[in-house]
Amino acid sequence: MKLKFGVAVMERPVIYDYLDYRAFLREMFLFRKQKDTYFSYRYFSRKAGFASPNFLKLVIDGQRNLTNESIAKIAKGFGLKNQEREFFENLVFMNQASAHEERNHYYKKMISAKGYTSIHKLDKANYEYFSKWYYPVIREVVMFGDRNHTPEQIAGLLDPAIMPKEAERAMKLLTELGLIRKDPNGRWEQCEKALTTGPEVASLIIANFHREMLRLATESLDRHSGETRDITALTLSIRHEQMPEIKRRIASLRKALLELACYHEGPDQVVQINIQMFPLTKEPVPFK
Repeated sequence: MKLKFGVAVMERPVIYDYLDYRAFLREMFLFRKQKDTYFSYRYFSRKAGFASPNFLKLVIDGQRNLTNESIAKIAKGFGLKNQEREFFENLVFMNQASAHEERNHYYKKMISAKGYTSIHKLDKANYEYFSKWYYPVIREVVMFGDRNHTPEQIAGLLDPAIMPKEAERAMKLLTELGLIRKDPNGRWEQCEKALTTGPEVASLIIANFHREMLRLATESLDRHSGETRDITALTLSIRHEQMPEIKRRIASLRKALLELACYHEGPDQVVQINIQMFPLTKEPVPFK
């Protein structure tokens, strides 16, 4: 918003600021309505080529989804430029996708857009951090020994191994995100900073992280001996109302393990601990 003659006036919404296409359409419509008093849902439909006079309202209210054809018409109706149209199309497809891989595909295209990266460089870095297993690992490894490791040394410590250029890129990104830094003596140290992202992509990047770690857990069955890993499982029959208590106990175990890791200084190994619980039967229904 900006003031004009003492009256608040909306600025044209920037498509790259949105991760929900319906929110963008809502604010774009309000912007045009304020700018041109004659602008209405009926006027927009006529301009964009829709037969239904309230098609845009149905989309904004979540009662209609968009197709390739309707995406093109809406982009034309709002006068989106080529790069804006491409971003809008990928945003729509990401929002409407039901499969994780599909949503991931379109989000990658979105954060690669020139207009997006110039505004949200940190968001792209956050996404990359959670999408590669060795980024959080390297954040821990820099605390080993004299804390003066080179990318080549870091790469050689990881299992499975990565290339030195990958370690170098990781250390640069971790520094950009404010997760590690050099102290006055030139030694690496961790920064106490939490990474956050919007709710629209939080589930996406968290799922990426867990998929990466579950893949490594599967590979560990062949890569590591039984003495260096612990992969066990329980298959239980429970009452549905016991689920919250099981989740509480798992959370308590995570907290206890985290406290245990904090008791000792001078770490010399990084481990990943995965604890999973998921249903193997459908939601319970009362037996008659």
